[in-house]
Amino acid sequence: MKCPSPENRRLGRIRAARSEERDDIIAGRTAALRPFLGRQPEGQSTTLRRLLRAERRAAGSGMGYDAARHAALRRLLAEAEAAPLPGKAPA
Repeated sequence: MKCPSPENRRLGRIRAARSEERDDIIAGRTAALRPFLGRQPEGQSTTLRRLLRAERRAAGSGMGYDAARHAALRRLLAEAEAAPLPGKAPA
């Protein structure tokens, strides 16, 4: 049996490079998604949860999954849940 040489092992590897930092990419996706949520804060959480379910389904199938979009949706959901609804006193 032949041992693979280091040169042959390197041929099958996937190498990737990013031109931007991860946080910059996620912040850009967050800013791009924000206008599509609408102005009513009470409906934003529902919309974001629905979009996150779709992302999890895409992650499971491997088709159409975008990790930066998923992270941006999580950030937006955290913001929506942390912000108090207008007209309601904080508990």
